Amino acid sequence: MTVRGQVDMARAQVFGEVAELYDAARPGYSDALVAEVLGYAALGHRAAAEIGAGTGKATVQFAAAGTPLVCIEPDPRMSEVLRRNTAHHPGVRVLVGAFED
Repeated sequence: MTVRGQVDMARAQVFGEVAELYDAARPGYSDALVAEVLGYAALGHRAAAEIGAGTGKATVQFAAAGTPLVCIEPDPRMSEVLRRNTAHHPGVRVLVGAFED
């Protein structure tokens, strides 16, 4: 990995240091915004890819609307919270790693 790649990965994982606090403090998205995004995407029954899903604020809302998701999150600490938050949504698959990989 290049020095730039190491810096980018470090930046991508900065919130993982406080994943639980981040999840508790960060607000979710409005139902209207989620509906707008899903309407625009027009996925039908196709799965969506969510890059940098974090702790799943948007993921949970998309999954609750019936959208299957493949979530890619570079930080294992954030992924742990994401898995817990989406445990009741069987259509959500979480992968830990960089999107580029």
